[in-house]
Amino acid sequence: MPLTILIADDEAVLRKVLVRNFEAEGYRVLEAADGEEALQLAHSHAVALIVLDIMMPKINGYHVCSSLRKEGNRVPIIMLTARGDTNDRIDGFELGADDYVVKPFSIKELLQRVAAVLRRSQPALEQQVKRGAWTFDFARWTAAHADVPVEFTRKELEMLQLLIARDGRPVTRDEFLDQLWPPETYPTNRTIDTHILALRKKLAQGTGLSIATEHRHGYKLVVMP
Repeated sequence: MPLTILIADDEAVLRKVLVRNFEAEGYRVLEAADGEEALQLAHSHAVALIVLDIMMPKINGYHVCSSLRKEGNRVPIIMLTARGDTNDRIDGFELGADDYVVKPFSIKELLQRVAAVLRRSQPALEQQVKRGAWTFDFARWTAAHADVPVEFTRKELEMLQLLIARDGRPVTRDEFLDQLWPPETYPTNRTIDTHILALRKKLAQGTGLSIATEHRHGYKLVVMP
């Protein structure tokens, strides 16, 4: 599934160039012309990375970055700025930015930095996992509670693997859809909710794990003592 990149910059010509180049690399691209729109898109879509200009109307890039980090959103952020001052870069990193590119820049360099940041940010998916009395083998797609096998579908186990990789942080419906369902199957949010309901029922057969709903942010795995 293509990763979604959000490009937030008030320069329409630059956005057009970036969109064309990122799409040529196989990314799905969202555009924002100001900081307010960038925050809205970051909240409503499963964004893999944000290319974020600092000087934007309504809300500047620093505020966008700070707001997302205060919400617990760890989406990778590469900041763009026309200013090359070291203090600007320090400010961005202190707010939680992952990288910094000074305008004017090479499109090839930006694409390389995006690829590098994405590689660093992708969580490793464990193959054998034990959580309390539960044991999951994602190489064989099996599960057991207290050594007693419990039947899960392959898709349910794929969802559990993603939830476990997030380590208590929420997974949005869009992220489930983008990462686990091919678009030609026409999945919907209802598809995710149905699978989550089935997962909850199966996890309730044992002890130690549950799936909580986090309003506006999705679902997260809860490990209970």
